[in-house]
Amino acid sequence: MIELFNKYKNLLEERLDKLPLLNIGEDSIRYDFFAALMETYSFRPSQIRLEVAIHQNCFVPVKDIKALRKEKPMVDLVVKEPELHISVEFGLFRQNSNKDGTINKTARTVKMLNDMIRVALEKHFTGTRGLFICVADHKMLGHQLSSKILGRFPSDYLITNDIIERQLKKKTNQFDRRFLKVFQPMNSQIRSELIYNRLLKAKQINNPTYLLIWDVGIEPGLKMETKLLPTG
Repeated sequence: MIELFNKYKNLLEERLDKLPLLNIGEDSIRYDFFAALMETYSFRPSQIRLEVAIHQNCFVPVKDIKALRKEKPMVDLVVKEPELHISVEFGLFRQNSNKDGTINKTARTVKMLNDMIRVALEKHFTGTRGLFICVADHKMLGHQLSSKILGRFPSDYLITNDIIERQLKKKTNQFDRRFLKVFQPMNSQIRSELIYNRLLKAKQINNPTYLLIWDVGIEPGLKMETKLLPTG
């Protein structure tokens, strides 16, 4: 898949030659990947699906009696073709309009964990390859939760029930419990391996900005106490 990732990187850099990262949204990050898929695999647009209803076994509905229709949580992008079988979630972690201000890094970290849990479950129930793709600038690089339960961003991550329970105790946990109700009883763990980590270079990039891609999947949980990743 390295050809696909490199093509995607080139398209992002082409966009960022024209516009600063602050002026684009997550949709642009998705659509450039869409274009890279078409250029790399000669796919027709109809072979690439955006905003796809996640497999029903991945979540437990809230069961709001006032709801007029069934819940349909979505996966950002799905391809199910003989040469490629992937489910993808995207993230865009960048500074806000106040370039000298801070951003809510914890919220972005938990957003990443949520997406990794979602795509890992989708992989588990559909047999796709799960990817989390993120463009992140200097504001997010090196961030680590104060609890030190995860390595600094970006790292390989091991998401366990212990880590989830510890983060759930925080006021700003923001976990989507619909998916936790499926994942936690599995007594498994999610391994997220950072398989692509490249600096983006473009005319409108003034601070270090990276394209980051994780391969995400569920594996049997350890019987012993979870060993935390190094903090450095």
